[in-house]
Amino acid sequence: MMGLFDSIAGSVMNKMAGSSGNPMIQAGLELMNKCGGPQGVLDKLRANGLDAEVESWLGSGNNLPLNLQQVLQVFGTELIQSMAAQFSLPVDDFGSKLAEYLPQAIDKLSLDGKLPGSQAELMARAFSLLKG
Repeated sequence: MMGLFDSIAGSVMNKMAGSSGNPMIQAGLELMNKCGGPQGVLDKLRANGLDAEVESWLGSGNNLPLNLQQVLQVFGTELIQSMAAQFSLPVDDFGSKLAEYLPQAIDKLSLDGKLPGSQAELMARAFSLLKG
């Protein structure tokens, strides 16, 4: 089951990264993939005391920011280092960009304050972001 999701996610990431020219879209999707989807990312953030930030991204108001230290704390320096190397970016640059991108991504993926309930719905929303 995850194999199918991985291949679909991989093709979506390639399409998104290619069409937008933004490697952070690919990085964000890959992070979600490694953490059990968008809900897994939110669970990690909440477990690290970032409930207010998560709620701001799901709600319709302004998105509260993340910073580099929070990204490293939540996802672990090792994961961020390996992803930064994959994208040929210094760790601090990559982590800062991810901190900037993640709130926007969750905000756009969550309609009516809820994340997609299935992988298929997540992919559909990711594709609609491409077109939008």
